[in-house]
Amino acid sequence: MRQGWLFPALFILLLLTCPFQASAEPGKGAEGTKKEYKVGDPELDVIWVDEQNGKYLPLDRTFQDETGNSVQLKDIIDKPTLLLPVYFHCPNSCTLNLSHLADAVNRSNFTPGKDFNLIALSFNDGDTPAKAKAAKENYLPLLPKSFPQESWKFLTGSKEDILALTNAIGYRFEQRNDGTFIHPSAVVAVAADGMIIKYVYGNFISGDVDMAISEAQQGIPALSVRRFLDYCFNYAPEKTRAFFTNIKLFVVLGFVCAGGLFFLWLRRKDKKKWEEEEAVHDEHHQTGNKV
Repeated sequence: MRQGWLFPALFILLLLTCPFQASAEPGKGAEGTKKEYKVGDPELDVIWVDEQNGKYLPLDRTFQDETGNSVQLKDIIDKPTLLLPVYFHCPNSCTLNLSHLADAVNRSNFTPGKDFNLIALSFNDGDTPAKAKAAKENYLPLLPKSFPQESWKFLTGSKEDILALTNAIGYRFEQRNDGTFIHPSAVVAVAADGMIIKYVYGNFISGDVDMAISEAQQGIPALSVRRFLDYCFNYAPEKTRAFFTNIKLFVVLGFVCAGGLFFLWLRRKDKKKWEEEEAVHDEHHQTGNKV
C-alpha cells in the first residue's frame, strides 16, 4: 500500500518543484532572462554587499567635492567617518538613505565635525560636482544650523576611482538600461586611519549609527547587525508576468498529471485485488473438487 503511493508522490513532487528550481538559479529567470530581484531576496545579501571589516580604504584615491575641488580620501578621513554610497538623481531609496542618515546625525550623542565626519559618495561616474552641490543643499536643511557643513562631503569621481573605493568596501551596484542603478542601502563606518570597521543597514537607526561611530573611535572591526537590507531598483512586474504565467501552467499540468496517475493507480489496485480474489476462488474450487 505504501509502496503504491511512492511513485505517484515522487512524480507529483518533481512536477511541482521543477519550475521553481529553474527560477532559483542565481541571476537568471525564465528562459535565461535576467532575474528581477525582490526586496528581501536572500541572494541580494550575498551578491551586493561583501563586508570587508578590518581592511582599508584606498586613501590615495582622488575625488571631487561639491565645490569642484579635488580631494584625496586621506585628506578628509582624519577621524571616524560614515561613508554612504548613493547617486544623486536616484528616484528611489537614495533620497531616503540621505534623509535617514541626516536624522541619525540629529539624534546622535556624538558631535559631527568633532567626533565624526560624513561622506556621500556617488557611484555614478556621470554625476558632477554641480549635482553633488545641489544634493547637499537639499539635505543640509535637515540638520541643525550649528552643523559644520564641511563635515559632510558629497563626492563624485571617475569610474576607476569609484570602483577602487566600492570594491574596497565590497559594495556592488549595477546600472540598468534606463540609467538607474540597482544597489543596496548601507553605511560603512571607517576609523581615522581608513580601516573599515562596521556596516549599518536598514533605516540607519541612530543607536546603530552611534554604536558604529563608537567602534570606529576604538578602531576595532565589529560584526554588523543584519537588519532588513533595503535595495534600490525599478521593479517591472510586466517583465515577470510571462514567467509567473509559466509557473502557473506547470503547476496546473502537474495536478492534471497527478490526477491521471492516481486514477491509473486505482485501476491497477482494483485489478490486482480482483486477480487475487479470482486466485482464491480458483484455489477453493480446485480444493473442493479434490475433496
